[in-house]
Amino acid sequence: MQSKTLLLVTTLLLSLTAKGQEKSEKLDFRIGSGVSLLGSGDMTTFVYENELNYKLNNYLTSAVSINLGRSNYGVYENSSFTQGNLNIFISPFKNNKKSDFRIGTGLSYYSVSDAYATSRSYENGQLVAVVYGIETRNSYGINVIIEKSSMITGKLFWGAKLYSQPYFNGDINTGLTFKLGYKI
Repeated sequence: MQSKTLLLVTTLLLSLTAKGQEKSEKLDFRIGSGVSLLGSGDMTTFVYENELNYKLNNYLTSAVSINLGRSNYGVYENSSFTQGNLNIFISPFKNNKKSDFRIGTGLSYYSVSDAYATSRSYENGQLVAVVYGIETRNSYGINVIIEKSSMITGKLFWGAKLYSQPYFNGDINTGLTFKLGYKI
C-alpha cells in the first residue's frame, strides 16, 4: 500500500513540475504604487499594491490583489488601510501581448484605521502630551478600473491604473497607480 501511495505522489509531483515548465505565460505578477483619495477625499494616501493576474483568454483576465495605504495628510492625524480585491478584466481591443487596455470590476474588502488627537496638554505654552483616539472600520465595496500596460521586454512590462472603489459604508477610494509587472 505504501509503495502505491509513494508512486502516486511521485507521479503527481513530476506531472506538476512538467506542467510548470511549459511556456504558458498565463500568469503575471505586478507591483505598483500611487496615490488615492480615501474616505470622501478626506485623506490623501500613498498606496502600495501587489497583484497576481491569470489570463483566461485574449479578452478576459482574472486578478487578485492586496493593497496597503497610509496617510498623514487630511482630516485625521494618520490613516492607514489594508485591502483585498478580486477582479475580472475585459480587454475590448484584445490583449495582443505587446499592449493591453482593459476595463475591470470586482469586489473589494478593506479595513481602515484613523488616528486623531482627542486632547492636548500644555505647560508654559509648550505641548507636553497628546492623547490619541483610533477609529477602525471595515467594509465591502465594488471596484471600477481602467488600466493600460505595455511590454518593455519579452517578460517585463509597465502600466498605469485609474480606479474608483465605492464602499457600502459610504466611503470611497479613488486613485492612480503605476505598475511594473513580470510574466511568470
